[in-house]
Amino acid sequence: MPIIQRPYVPPEDNIPKDETYVNPGDTQTQAQAAGEPITFYCDSMHIFSSLYSAVLFFGEQMEEREPILRARIKVSPQMLKALALLTNKHVREYEQAVGPITLPDQVYKAWEIETEKPA
Repeated sequence: MPIIQRPYVPPEDNIPKDETYVNPGDTQTQAQAAGEPITFYCDSMHIFSSLYSAVLFFGEQMEEREPILRARIKVSPQMLKALALLTNKHVREYEQAVGPITLPDQVYKAWEIETEKPA
């Protein structure tokens, strides 16, 4: 069975509004009420950006269904760049310690990114 990796795209490409946003997979309301961080698995993501902010959507792929939105995080463009630098640093360190991480060409095509050249 081929691996299909799609970025999370909100239904009909609509961004959920703050007042109507409900996390459909929220099973941690008690932890949230206690001020504890929410932990969830993510294997799907989408980024929507504008001049002054970016919104990161993290979801979970569901077999035969659209991904479930697990978190929506708003950041400034500066924080988005800081996240990119920090995650790139961690990926480089991981690959130096463990070995290269390869992604299917479908991922690069879905996100319209040029395929990385092997180091």
